[in-house]
Amino acid sequence: MPEPAADLPLAVPTHQRLLELSPAKDTEAEELRQNLSALVALDRVLWLGGDEGRSLYRLDRLGDHHYGNLSAVKLRDFGLAGGKDDGESDLEGLARDGDRLWMVGSHSLRRRKYDAKAGPLKLHDRQSRNAHVLGCLRLDGEGRPVAGQRLAFDAAEGRDALTEALASDRRIAPFLAIPSKDNGLDIEGIAARGERVLVGLRGPVLRGIALVLDLRLGGLAGDGPTLSLEAHRCRYLSLCGLAVRDLAVVPGSDDVLVLAGPTMDLAGPCYLHRWRNALGPQGSLQEDGVTLETTEPLLWIRDGRPGRPGHGSDKPEGLDVQRHGGQLLAWVAYDDPVAARIGGQGTRTRLDGFVLPD
Repeated sequence: MPEPAADLPLAVPTHQRLLELSPAKDTEAEELRQNLSALVALDRVLWLGGDEGRSLYRLDRLGDHHYGNLSAVKLRDFGLAGGKDDGESDLEGLARDGDRLWMVGSHSLRRRKYDAKAGPLKLHDRQSRNAHVLGCLRLDGEGRPVAGQRLAFDAAEGRDALTEALASDRRIAPFLAIPSKDNGLDIEGIAARGERVLVGLRGPVLRGIALVLDLRLGGLAGDGPTLSLEAHRCRYLSLCGLAVRDLAVVPGSDDVLVLAGPTMDLAGPCYLHRWRNALGPQGSLQEDGVTLETTEPLLWIRDGRPGRPGHGSDKPEGLDVQRHGGQLLAWVAYDDPVAARIGGQGTRTRLDGFVLPD
């Protein structure tokens, strides 16, 4: 397995993007800022996802690298979430493809965090039905959602067609009953083109090998709310022991940019990798062979220190790639931001922009 980019210096962002989430202190905006997990820009709109609640958020572009006027889109209104009793949507990835805005939830089993005030640690696991979502919003010419479609969902079992398929996959099935922070199933990242959707996994990581699910969906051309899973296979990436934290299609190519970072609840380094021809022709998705695919490390963007409790840790969670002024820019969003990222009036945060080699 190739070494990580040991000779890469720690990258310094060349751009910053200001997100004004609220002109004053606002509980919902502050929760989004603290738990920002996904982003994607579409024309003059920036969409944001968080791993709390059951809403998607949009910001209007106010100027170059400046967004504001936060508004929420309730996923339940478009058939992409149930009610409060069904838990949080735990959105971990957003992607754009034409007039479709794709999203994916973690699909994970979660273990309650340790709280010293609550007494002895209780290892209770809980499942969020709303986190079992893989679907898209169709947008009108103004970037407003008009309809939703999602992968078939079994309300009785609380699973969608993806987890049903993984339950029969001999490599992944054992991890469905394990909480995400214990190397169980944990989806983070999505890239889409037509009927083809790539879904990245933060967990499990198998013997240091990262996993991406390559899916072919049916039903996109119709007006119905339900998508079918026509075929799937697992692809195996050499990310030097790291996991997939997000994915983004490189504009004008079949390549995908991979945000690689630690699995489970670990602190560790984060890199940006270019996965060449990730969306190129792959033949039958039903093949069961294992081929380890290599990626090209481009940038080292986080040194790996865990951060100080109560002072933020700047964990890279969301990724978007755009062309701007002739340059290819990777925008990175952080949860648990440090004070320097959120300083100023109101509730705000800042994304980092990194110039990529083309």
